[in-house]
Amino acid sequence: MDKDLSLEQFLTNNRIDSATWEKANLDWEILKAIAADHDVQSPHLDSSAELFAKVIQKFDWVHSVRWRVKDSEHLLEKIVRKRAEGNAKYSDITPDNYFERVTDLVGVRALHLFKENCFDIDAALKSMWAPIEKPLAYIREGDSIGLKARFQEREFEVRSHPAGYRSIHYVIKSTPLKRTIIAEIQVRTIFEEGWSEIDHKVRYPNFSENELVEYFLEIFNRMAGSADDMGGFVLGLVATLNDLGEKIATSKNEKEATLREMEQALNQLESVRQQDNASQQSIALLKQEVEKLKRANHPAAGLGLNALFAQEAMKEANAKMSAALLEATKGLNRAGLTKEALGGLGRAHEQARHGLLNFNTRGLLDARIDEPVQPPAKPNSKENDPNREDDT
Repeated sequence: MDKDLSLEQFLTNNRIDSATWEKANLDWEILKAIAADHDVQSPHLDSSAELFAKVIQKFDWVHSVRWRVKDSEHLLEKIVRKRAEGNAKYSDITPDNYFERVTDLVGVRALHLFKENCFDIDAALKSMWAPIEKPLAYIREGDSIGLKARFQEREFEVRSHPAGYRSIHYVIKSTPLKRTIIAEIQVRTIFEEGWSEIDHKVRYPNFSENELVEYFLEIFNRMAGSADDMGGFVLGLVATLNDLGEKIATSKNEKEATLREMEQALNQLESVRQQDNASQQSIALLKQEVEKLKRANHPAAGLGLNALFAQEAMKEANAKMSAALLEATKGLNRAGLTKEALGGLGRAHEQARHGLLNFNTRGLLDARIDEPVQPPAKPNSKENDPNREDDT
């Protein structure tokens, strides 16, 4: 602030009438001392504000961050108006304590795109700094009860803003240097920021009482609020569409997996059918070998060289029968037959083999090549009849 600035010029510059000045009951020299100290501290405050801004910029959902250090003349104007309003916090303000009483010497503004983002930013802010005052949430007239309830659940004081816009205000304290710094952090959407900047530039200093300007600014205000609401609607729509797309993709993947499983099952059934055909062929071959054994078990097959040949034929038949049984068992195993069915097939093979061994025991194993085994006599035959023919 200009050191040579007079009281009269100060009051004129800041549109403070004589009644307000008298009601504030302040000493102009004390105000000048406050301004002088603030000018000295401003570079340090600017560095602290930049530090706050860099931390906040890293929060999720923060689009951009602005900051400023309060101008000395604007600081004095605020002190005068607060004293005139009877604000107790400003009743004993001095150059030694003004930086503890004025909470917005440093102002940081975090901007985001969608109004729902403010709750995520709120959590991030509170994880970094503990507010020294109860956070304040300004809402628009007509905002839902649910929005107000969500702020109250997070311990906000909720008010309707006189200028008609949404904004969240925090007051934090930090000591990056020797002197403690109190800063105000505001969080709002880009639409609300645009509206408030235009409102401030247009309304002040010349049109604060102009009804026509006030009317169009009110329309502008509603458009900004509607844009905020539309942004939230679009965000919700995108989330719904993404969720639907994920469900469709999941359903498609499940359908394809089911089709693959069905194809695998069909291939397995076809394999089982082919294995069953092979097993039936092995069983048929086994039956043929059993029939050969039955024919070889005729009494006449045990005489002389014919007995030896019959014995070899039965060994060969037994080997073929075992091989056929092995193949049949493998096929039936693949086809999924029960242990009982496999056991029955095994017992049939053992019975056939046992019949072969019994036949060998009766005579084939004891017979000589030059001495045929004598078959048992037929009933009513003459044992010494020289005309009896051998059963060959």
